[in-house]
Amino acid sequence: MSSIQDRAPRARWHWVAAGTTAAVISLSALGAPAAFATSHDQAGPGQVPQAAATTAVAAHPISATAIAQQMQTAIQAASPGTTVGIDVVDTTTGTAVASLNADQQFYTASVVKLLIALDTLGNPGAQSDPDTVAKVTQMLSASDDDIADQLWDVGGNNAIIDRMVAVIGLNATTAPEDTAQWGETLTTPRDVVSIFHYITTQAPAATRDLVLGALHNTAQTAADGTDQFFGIPDALSGANWAVKQGWMDLDSSTTLDTTGLVGPAADQAYRYAVVVLSTQPAGTSWSAAGAALTAGVTLLHAALK
Repeated sequence: MSSIQDRAPRARWHWVAAGTTAAVISLSALGAPAAFATSHDQAGPGQVPQAAATTAVAAHPISATAIAQQMQTAIQAASPGTTVGIDVVDTTTGTAVASLNADQQFYTASVVKLLIALDTLGNPGAQSDPDTVAKVTQMLSASDDDIADQLWDVGGNNAIIDRMVAVIGLNATTAPEDTAQWGETLTTPRDVVSIFHYITTQAPAATRDLVLGALHNTAQTAADGTDQFFGIPDALSGANWAVKQGWMDLDSSTTLDTTGLVGPAADQAYRYAVVVLSTQPAGTSWSAAGAALTAGVTLLHAALK
């Protein structure tokens, strides 16, 4: 199997308006005080302290890159030798909360099931066919590989990737060299954010509701017995999330991905697209690999508000 490839950085795609600058998160957003005030003149009875008597100290900004680097450090501390790509975007403003290696390609593993689902549901009559709806729902919520195999074959294998790249406008997602191995599709964190953007803003309402419903109801135990609650679900407990996880073993590496939409609290709408893709050393156990991603995503707690 060929190694993960790097692609040249591309223009930043923004959720709302092109030209929006990258987000800068202040220390106050991470739980540290943004400023302090001191009164130099004591106000007498009935008097209001003068405005000039207050001195404010501005917060030192923490960039989206710095936050992502902190996440990377936590992940690599738990799983040495890991390469990680991160893109976390505030969907209300289109700005990046955390971003690192966002244009680097990683294997999708089961994250490609998002594209298989969208392609399948785009077929005439798919939404009104209970069997198709049930299969897509099970494929997403339980990450069912057998159903993915069926839909991959019916859809023409790599033709699914080619169609969805064109429909969504993905910049760096490529079909697998071995057409039977859908999990070896290559993508970037930024392209996965674009997929979630498409689901929430451009997909037909019925498709959007079916996909998000399945991702929101992701089962803790996948169809193959894997615990899917690593990364986003474990790290952001109490949040409202809709996730698509991915995992895959190769002779040369272990792939583990946590991706999804997140609302800061259980009763809040999805506001953030969170994508963390990783290539970990071959033979890394699922529990160790998952704990590493959880350690990284945990650092987003203060920023996702």
